[in-house]
Amino acid sequence: MSIRRRLMTRFIGMLAGAVILIILLGSSATYWVVQRINEVSLVDDFATSGLDQLINTAEMKPDGTVRYDPKLLEQVKHNQGWLQVLDEKGYVIDDFHTPDDVPKQYKPGELIAYWEAKKPFPYQIVIQIREKDGEHFTLLYGERNQAQSLLDQARQSSYYTNGELVLQPKQQDALRSKDAYLQVLDAYGHELDSFNKPAIGVPSSYDIQELVLRVRYPNRYGISTATLYDEQNSTTWMISIPVDPSASGDQNPYKFILAPALLVLLLSVVILLILLALWYANRFGSPMLHMLQWLQRLEQGHYEEPKGIGGAPRSQRRNGKWKRKYHVYAEVLRSMQALSATLKQDEELRKKTESLREEWIAGITHDLKTPLSSIQGYAHMLEAQKYSWSPEEVREFAGIMLDKSMYMDRLVNDLAMTYRLRSGGYQPPVEETDVNTLLHDLVLRAERNPVYGEGRICFQSANAPVYGHVHIPSFERIVDNLTANALLHNPAESTLTVSVHPGKQAGEFSVHFADDGQGMDPELVWRLFERYYRGTDTGTSDVGSGLGMAVTKGLIEAMKGRIEVQSVSGEGTVIRLIWDGKSGHG
Repeated sequence: MSIRRRLMTRFIGMLAGAVILIILLGSSATYWVVQRINEVSLVDDFATSGLDQLINTAEMKPDGTVRYDPKLLEQVKHNQGWLQVLDEKGYVIDDFHTPDDVPKQYKPGELIAYWEAKKPFPYQIVIQIREKDGEHFTLLYGERNQAQSLLDQARQSSYYTNGELVLQPKQQDALRSKDAYLQVLDAYGHELDSFNKPAIGVPSSYDIQELVLRVRYPNRYGISTATLYDEQNSTTWMISIPVDPSASGDQNPYKFILAPALLVLLLSVVILLILLALWYANRFGSPMLHMLQWLQRLEQGHYEEPKGIGGAPRSQRRNGKWKRKYHVYAEVLRSMQALSATLKQDEELRKKTESLREEWIAGITHDLKTPLSSIQGYAHMLEAQKYSWSPEEVREFAGIMLDKSMYMDRLVNDLAMTYRLRSGGYQPPVEETDVNTLLHDLVLRAERNPVYGEGRICFQSANAPVYGHVHIPSFERIVDNLTANALLHNPAESTLTVSVHPGKQAGEFSVHFADDGQGMDPELVWRLFERYYRGTDTGTSDVGSGLGMAVTKGLIEAMKGRIEVQSVSGEGTVIRLIWDGKSGHG
């Protein structure tokens, strides 16, 4: 899976998780609001919401009685209400907190007359008829409205006329005993007269909405209110009785539910978003900052990944696996590791190359300066007038100067050849040749070189003619270079064996140069074919330029062959020239 797809999957998953958390918070807040509203509704208007809950939670027992939710029954008792369950004939089969003055049996017309207030009844009643689990419930709920009772009594012998309210002493005592007060309002809700009204906290004017709310929701105001409209003089009689002095008169209980719920929900969402932002920053931002820091270190030349606690790379555990928050960036981190390794390797190679170049410049300078000094010295000797040199001495000096100049010429030519071979500018023409015969002739010529000594070269030819495509002058130079390298840089008693080996197919063959000399360590083998000069003894002209191995490698590759070196320090060296149709680099 690509990094883009992983990032998209992570972001979508985290966004979905955040949405789900917000939905859960909203659902929890909604559930809490509904529960609180139900509780307030039970207190504020039990006759509407409480009866439905009573029926929904009711269970009919085998003996015909009904079991209700105990909390709802407590609310009925708190409201000074009562309950009755009637059968189809109007008989009470179960009741709760029912006063003695409430009938135990109702006639159909009588119950309706009580319900519609066409017949006097000391209580306000609500009837609920519901079917549940195959059973029909006729639930009768009643509450005593003391304000209504006092108002009925006051209207029997009290009146308002000529701007004056007239109450009988008996009604006055009843109002005072209940701490109630009576107000007479005009057609616009303004107070005309009152009795036993408190000096403060009671309005002298009401609009229609406030009158309805005071009558409909007495618990909101802590006052039980009853009204009666007098059609003759268009006045409204209103009696109010305090039922809960601690209640706030003009507050809506619902706003104390919605406001906290909304505030808590908003705070929860904000806190959740902040936590998610911090989590996102740690989850995705921290690895990005780590990679930026890594890039800055690369720019400064530090090629290791920034370390974490314990010295291990910050993105990995001790077992080498990616840490959880770095896993999504695994491809980028692997690329950065490869980049760091490449840059480190290049930096090491650059330093090593710089060192080799300095050695090469020093070697080239030395090898050019030494023969040049000899030439200059003999030239000064010939030029000096105080000496008279014999013809034999002049020829000797001239021979030495010629030898040194030829050495310098070979050195410059070899250096130019290494650059031509490296750049691919030298492509020698090849021709099919019997390698056995060619190599035998070249070995015989090398044996006659007095510098190498006698009996140090052994040639082993193949059993049959071996034909290959080579450039004869280049091949001669390769053999000369390898022979000189094996015999001049090893002890005088060491020997060299040159052998020819045919390949599996026509045109394929290999030539082995195996000596029993001092061998080379791995570092020297690695530098063997570098074109940078590694220093040689330039005192003798036959030693060569010191660039022979670099030239040898280039010439072999130019002829579509390859060279391999196997050497063990103290045991000797084997160099293989291989032509098998595979272009390689030794």
